[in-house]
Amino acid sequence: MVERLPGRCADVMTRIVVASPAPISPIVPRITSTRASDVEPKPIAWLWEPHFALGKFSMIVGDPGLSKSTLTACMAAHVSCGRSWPDQSYCPAGEVLLVNAEDDPADTTRPRLDAAGAAVERIHFLEAVSDVQRGGTRSFNLGDVEAVDDFIDRHPDVRVVVIDPISAYLAGVDSHKNADVRGVLAPMSALAAKRGVAVIGVSHLNKGQTAAIYRSSGSLAFVAAARSVYLLAKSDDAPERRLLLPIKNNLGPDTHGIGYSLRTTEENVPYVEWSSDPVQQTADEILRSGSDEQRTATEDCMEWLGIVLSSAGVKASDVMRAAEEHGFTPKTLRRAREKLGVRTDKAGVRDGWIWSL
Repeated sequence: MVERLPGRCADVMTRIVVASPAPISPIVPRITSTRASDVEPKPIAWLWEPHFALGKFSMIVGDPGLSKSTLTACMAAHVSCGRSWPDQSYCPAGEVLLVNAEDDPADTTRPRLDAAGAAVERIHFLEAVSDVQRGGTRSFNLGDVEAVDDFIDRHPDVRVVVIDPISAYLAGVDSHKNADVRGVLAPMSALAAKRGVAVIGVSHLNKGQTAAIYRSSGSLAFVAAARSVYLLAKSDDAPERRLLLPIKNNLGPDTHGIGYSLRTTEENVPYVEWSSDPVQQTADEILRSGSDEQRTATEDCMEWLGIVLSSAGVKASDVMRAAEEHGFTPKTLRRAREKLGVRTDKAGVRDGWIWSL
């Protein structure tokens, strides 16, 4: 732009005026949306109605040694054969992908599948994931969503993916950080929805004494991400009886649990014998019952031990023998001794220990 200058020499003097550039508007992120009227409603697709849904992430949690893997082997057997669930509800037939870090496929999982009557040609054990960058193979982790997607693409009849235990496949993710756990579970949940498969994560319980919904090991994000969470617990009335109790169910009623007994074959392979009667106990009640029994046993032992040691010191061996006769376990006796602050002294070089208050 050329501008004339005022004055005598305006006819010959000019200056160049550079126009300022127009201000640049900041880039504002935009929301993408879908009108509710454009979404076609559809019913929930169930693996086992109303407990475990297809296309969703669910969890089974429980203490070690309670047969969680035997239970998931039984569930895999049902799916492989399309065999009805114990309440006679429909079970879709299909293939199963088992991701198990703790059990040997040959001497543990395969025998359990056979004992459960599985169609074993329809069940797959995940062994490793191919390492595209380095060549060879590596261990699976929850970030390998594309690898699972590719597997389902090659096996379109897959209905269930079991990850047992889920904490073994976090690949460096801190299981106690909500944001990190959500970040690794969200893609797996999206894959479940995309492929219409049920992804079931298996986890342990923590050592807390809070409500059942807070007892799953690790971050609460595991429970938050799952559409249903079930507690596997031992029944009070029989050592071989197990209870599968709802902790959370976002998609169906959580009015009752499921019971079964652990049986063994002639080769001592465990299998599930379902009970058709619904279980009315809640997860909170069964966990509270277990912790109350533990506290009562310790308190009873403390009261008894205080009476035994009230007058004078007593040989430790005599106390232990008497405690066993009264039905107190060594573990309970140790807790009671520690809580009472029992003093232990050596009676002599050749003599044993003496307990006293």
